[in-house]
Amino acid sequence: MKDWLGNVVLAIAGGVVVVGLMMLNAYIQRIARVEERQRLERISAENLKRERLAAAQSRRPNDI
Repeated sequence: MKDWLGNVVLAIAGGVVVVGLMMLNAYIQRIARVEERQRLERISAENLKRERLAAAQSRRPNDI
């Protein structure tokens, strides 16, 4: 009976560790996705700003 109870406790502890690691992995991946989205938004905003600046500085025939 003692060995059976010890095995059950070890199995439950192992399951808790596995589930905890899975939750930690999901959390880290979510943080990475958020950071990647923010990085892409920053790059997009910089590109848009650069395009607007270039368009404002370009000389058009109507502006001459």
